[in-house]
Amino acid sequence: MSPNTVRVRLAFSFKGETYDLDSVIDLDRCGGDDEAPDFHQILAKAAGIDPYSYLYDVLASHEIAFSDATGVAVRSCRDGGFDWAQFEQDRREERDWLAVKAIAERVLPTRDWEAAPDMKAALLAAYRAGKASAR
Repeated sequence: MSPNTVRVRLAFSFKGETYDLDSVIDLDRCGGDDEAPDFHQILAKAAGIDPYSYLYDVLASHEIAFSDATGVAVRSCRDGGFDWAQFEQDRREERDWLAVKAIAERVLPTRDWEAAPDMKAALLAAYRAGKASAR
């Protein structure tokens, strides 16, 4: 599984000083409960900005620009924004597919799974049905 990262940037001024925050975030270490992480807080922490300060309040009032995504996060990063719900869906799909593929490659003859989308979809549906009935 390839790492899922995104670059986050935010520039603003406070009390005559310009702040240009820039960080690459490992999305695989964020979230997990379908709720987007607080990217403003992550940026502030990386820059050493106290979340209980006026400086943080100014930082939080500005839009973050997202870019340079990697892994499945690429589909979720568009036009400077980031769609967390899309990312979570894509990440779950990739996780499920990796589990299915590991089983399928042991049992079925080697094949190009991208060239057999119907087989891939059927295997994923069977896997998900099994997961749902196990709950």
